[in-house]
Amino acid sequence: QLFVLCVLAIVYDLYRRQRSSSDFDESLATKLDLAQDEPQDTVTPCFPSILLIGAQKCGTTAIANWMFHGGILRPLIVNNETQFKKEVHFFDHDDRYKNGPEFYTQHFHHSCPNTTDPIDEMPLAMDATPNTYMYPDRVHEVFQSTGEDQIINLKIMVVLRDPVLRELSYYNHMAYMVQHLDYSKLQQWHKKVLKKNSTAIMSFDEYVEQVAVPTLKRKKRKTSHGMYATHLSKWFQEFDRQQILVLSFQELQHNPKKLQQRIQEFLGYPITAEMHLQNSLEKRESHPSEFARAKLSEVFAPENEKLYQLLREHPGPSMEQTPFPRFEDNL
Repeated sequence: QLFVLCVLAIVYDLYRRQRSSSDFDESLATKLDLAQDEPQDTVTPCFPSILLIGAQKCGTTAIANWMFHGGILRPLIVNNETQFKKEVHFFDHDDRYKNGPEFYTQHFHHSCPNTTDPIDEMPLAMDATPNTYMYPDRVHEVFQSTGEDQIINLKIMVVLRDPVLRELSYYNHMAYMVQHLDYSKLQQWHKKVLKKNSTAIMSFDEYVEQVAVPTLKRKKRKTSHGMYATHLSKWFQEFDRQQILVLSFQELQHNPKKLQQRIQEFLGYPITAEMHLQNSLEKRESHPSEFARAKLSEVFAPENEKLYQLLREHPGPSMEQTPFPRFEDNL
């Protein structure tokens, strides 16, 4: 009988040990499964909360500098790309866009909010690439890919200028570059102002007739800067109209304080820096001739009417200038 009891005790002990080992294995497996299911620590992508999308040669540099000096965060310089300290050129450069959202957000890591900060103290960052305004589809795709909050909280600003004078400013910029840069450092778009088979610069009249008007009539996305309605109508389709503040270059010139007030009210953020409007570039031609204005107006006049109608039919945020001033009122 004693022998039987000893055998039973040994069998029970073996059973208990096996059961304990089995429970441990199951517990460990459960923990590993849970660990795999738990979200891993990742760097939250931080996008700019403000886009100053353009238009090119419409005063965006003056506005951006004022905002950056007034506390809005400028993009970080990544990979020593100092030429992109104001304008990231992500959406308008195919070679940069193909790098994906992760590349873009590297420029805005410093704007990631601290979770302990009140919502009204979260940092605001801005990308002020003026050619962005021709790529609303890309902007929407990238911001949408990271969650609805990125779309909802985005503030978009665009400045519009008499397209004839914008074209003249663009011409003056290219002419300045040709005059002051070594020829080997000129980009292809700078050379559009050069006479055929020559290093001489065209007059603005020549440029309008030979380059600007033929290019505009082709209505390609990358060369239709002054066709504002074409581009803005797409922004209004992709984003809530109340997220888009349309500003006037005329007001920037003649009543900058009012324009600054509109921007601050739109952002809900005080900007106390001084705005400096002077353009340091030497102007080759200050005013378009009657010939140049007539030629360009053939293209732009109907486009301008489309713009005025678009803005009437799609009213913006309450602080936006209404009605939008007609460009010819500034002549």
